[in-house]
Amino acid sequence: MQAPLPTPQLQLLQGQLETILLQSSGMVAEQQLLQRLGLQLTNAPSDPQYALFQRHFVLQHLLYCIQQQWLAEEVAWLDIGLAKAELLPYQGQQLSAQDQGRAQYYLDWQNFYRMDAATLAQQLDDFWQQFASRTVVTPQFSHQQACELLQLSWPCQLAVLKRQYRILALKHHPDRGGDAEHFVQIRLAYQQLSAELR
Repeated sequence: MQAPLPTPQLQLLQGQLETILLQSSGMVAEQQLLQRLGLQLTNAPSDPQYALFQRHFVLQHLLYCIQQQWLAEEVAWLDIGLAKAELLPYQGQQLSAQDQGRAQYYLDWQNFYRMDAATLAQQLDDFWQQFASRTVVTPQFSHQQACELLQLSWPCQLAVLKRQYRILALKHHPDRGGDAEHFVQIRLAYQQLSAELR
């Protein structure tokens, strides 16, 4: 399967990423890596979440390429997390089963092309519903509080609610520097209001 970027461009990005990682001290957030690389894709989708997924996928692909190369050369251990990476000294580390599964996923360009905007939106909704349900204290908002959190006037249409939620979710997403607690409150307010409109 062909990569979404030409091979010379991917090699250049990988070299830049290696330099960034070698110059960093400690953990580096994915958002910082994306910004420092200036990673942009041609023909990026108009859906911002889907465009972010594609940039995330390319970055993860490059990180796992570097991780495998450095492990084979016994240079360093690149610890790749969900939204971060950290360069550590090589001490004979081995990939865990979870690391191997993630590496296989991101090293296969077919997975890049299998994802579409609708599937991604559904997966994100499912993930945050599970995340919110695990929250120990589930706040119950008044109708007015829920509308204020979502910056909405009531009544509104479900499509308007969904659009406003996506805007705020992107703005306050923890992976983009937002506050996780505020993000969860927005999610819960959205669930509460959307239940009234369904």
